[in-house]
Amino acid sequence: MIFLWVSLVAPSLHAQGNGQNPAGESRSGVKGIRIGPFTLDFGGQARMRYESDDGFTLKGYEPGGHDRLLLERIRLNLSARLEKGPQLFLQLQDAHAFLTRFTDDDFPQSSPITDTLDIRQLYVEWQRIGGSPIGFRIGRQQISYGDQRVFGPGNWGNTGRFAWDAAMLKIDTPGIWIDAWVGKYLTYKSDVWPDRDIDHFLTFVCYAHVKELPFSLDFFYVLKRDSSGKVAGESGIGNLLSHTIGLQAEGHAFDVLDASATFAAQLGRYGNDTLRAFGASGKLGVTLPVTGKPRLGGQYTWGSGDSNPTDGMHGTFDGVYGGRDIFFYGYLNLFFWANLRDAEIDFSLEPQPALAFYVEYHHFRLDQAADAWYTTGLKAYRRDPTGRSGTSLGDEFDFRVVWTLWSHLEMMGGYGRFFPGGFVMNTGPASPANWFFVQTAYSW
Repeated sequence: MIFLWVSLVAPSLHAQGNGQNPAGESRSGVKGIRIGPFTLDFGGQARMRYESDDGFTLKGYEPGGHDRLLLERIRLNLSARLEKGPQLFLQLQDAHAFLTRFTDDDFPQSSPITDTLDIRQLYVEWQRIGGSPIGFRIGRQQISYGDQRVFGPGNWGNTGRFAWDAAMLKIDTPGIWIDAWVGKYLTYKSDVWPDRDIDHFLTFVCYAHVKELPFSLDFFYVLKRDSSGKVAGESGIGNLLSHTIGLQAEGHAFDVLDASATFAAQLGRYGNDTLRAFGASGKLGVTLPVTGKPRLGGQYTWGSGDSNPTDGMHGTFDGVYGGRDIFFYGYLNLFFWANLRDAEIDFSLEPQPALAFYVEYHHFRLDQAADAWYTTGLKAYRRDPTGRSGTSLGDEFDFRVVWTLWSHLEMMGGYGRFFPGGFVMNTGPASPANWFFVQTAYSW
């Protein structure tokens, strides 16, 4: 399950595409036990993390607020497979939080920190049935693609943000692979067993990866339908029907340059409003071919906002199903890909194969001054509909170190500090926020 750490430290565009390694973790452990026609594999991970929050909490930016969390999570994996046949995969998860001031009552729909022993994944998968390019995966499953900016499981969170009850058709040809699936994502509550999927909300996805190119190229389409009748737009309350069309590309050149780009356009209906929004991101980095592999990079991320809160046009990008807690928008997770412009400079260094350092600086601004500053759950922290408070959200400095003690044990520690900008100071109490964490994970 070291894969989880790799995805956090150095995301790869196709780390989990096309159903490869769908658990999002490596299948190390006891492998290859034969029982009749079946081959059994066992694995798991025990993870512990301590966090100290100052000036913010799990609920968001809170000047003067404090919290501490000791987070425990255990995942147990079992797969049973037939040679050139179907595979059954089961993952159990037990997650608890200690020291924190928050309880399950503070998260009435889904808890990000606590979920007593439950079934996170249970599915049947069969790829290339009878030697054909056709396959399927049906059941409770984790799904992510690319660098997880658009589709990510949110594994940094203690309960893991996105797992799905879904049915997936898989097509894998020499030139392209395609996943087409329909499903509903899970909510996490300790007093509910097994965990249930969300009510009144359905998602359809078609994701394609083009093979045999000198760079990685993906295309995707996402349909979201919320039939609850509770989606509040500017023109009234109704349902959600959104269509997102986009692409993602990544490549390397001359063994020193790396670049990637993502673009997504959204249209449809948001309550009684017309939906028109977009998200874009670009990244460029240089890695010097010397000892330590020092890399200097830059990123710019743009999520559209709503320029006029009374015109019946919803312009706020919703981030699709991105890995919201994978450090894309700073370690403190105060920001998300909605009404946001994030200019980032990052640096990394690996003085030893088992030791890596990462430093990031972010400058955050609102895209539209009359729209809100949004949480990772698309709730508004603060809003000035007049636009007079400006667009400057602030700056964040982040640092982390990752140490691989041996193949099964990794340790991580880090610190982040947010400095509020003019918009924050003009819309309420404002002070710097700090976050410190240490984490260890043992995988087998």
